[in-house]
Formats: sequence, structure tokens, C-alpha cells
Amino acid sequence: METIKKNKFPIVSIVAISNDFIIGDGKKMLWYLPNDLARLKTITLGNPLIMGRKTFDSIGKPLPGRANIILTTKRNLKNDIQFDKYFVQSFEDAVIKANDWIVKKYEKNEQIKKKIFIFGGGEIYKLAISFCSQIELTLVDVNLRNGVSFPHINEEKWDKKLIQKVAGNKSCPPHSFWVYDRKIKL
Repeated sequence: METIKKNKFPIVSIVAISNDFIIGDGKKMLWYLPNDLARLKTITLGNPLIMGRKTFDSIGKPLPGRANIILTTKRNLKNDIQFDKYFVQSFEDAVIKANDWIVKKYEKNEQIKKKIFIFGGGEIYKLAISFCSQIELTLVDVNLRNGVSFPHINEEKWDKKLIQKVAGNKSCPPHSFWVYDRKIKL
């Protein structure tokens, strides 16, 4: 795990959470925020995503233009290089695969802006949060009480910046976009 702390590319969690840190119910998304999905695509396009198998299954297909690295205990699942879909058995293997994908896909001058995104679910966020230098967070103004949760964020260890507040309407709850930067570099 020491190699992950000194990783060449920043590790960033990207997540939408409720006021009480709930990210989902373990099967599907709990809200539909078109502007959040557009923002997610803009931020992650051209970068690797590390996610758990349940998160991948809930999406239903690889997200195009990104490496989809799926962390699972299941063995003998087939990678699909054409669709940038890869299965790994450990978090360390996931980070190694993400690094390799960036190095093989991009020239050195393009690699400077690349990041490895942690894409969920709850167990993957728990594994990765201590290695993250940043969190791209959408805060959905709802309280759910039950569900899969994101790890607690110790506000003292992060600088947070509000990017945008979005008023709710009939089809989506109010929400805001935040960026958390770790105060003490890893």
C-alpha cells in the first residue's frame, strides 16, 4: 500500500451524497441529477475509474472514454479491452491497472493532467479514501437515514470549496458541487 501513497497520478473520489452521507441503496441511484451526470462525464472523461462490481452492475455497461476497472472477489471474469473494461481482485491491482492504462494510452505531456477516479460503491470508497488527495463531491440536499454510506470526512483535514449551488425543482432535489483538497499531502 506504500506504493499507492506515492502514486504518480492523483487519486480522487468522485461521489454524490445525501446530507447524511448516503450514496445509494446498493442497487440503484437514489436521485437523477442531469447536471451532475454531465459534470461527472466532463471531469472523468479520458481517465480511469475504479469501482466495485455492484456499482458496475448498477450502471450496466462500461462508461465510454474511460478505463472501467472493476474490483471484485469473483475470479475468471473476462476483461474487454475494446471497451476498456478490466477486472481486478485488489485495490492495489486496481491502481496499478489505472496507472498502466494512462501510460499506455497517453503521451508523457498528456499524462500530467490525468487522475485516477474512485467511483464507488461504499466499500471501495472506504478502501480508497485514505489515499485520495481530492474529493469531487455533489451534496444532495436530502436526508435518507438508511443505505450505503460514504466514509466520514474529517473536515479539519480538508480544504473545501463550493463550486456551485443548484436549486431543486419537481424532478430533482437541490444540490451543490464541492471540491475537497487534502490539507496534508500524502
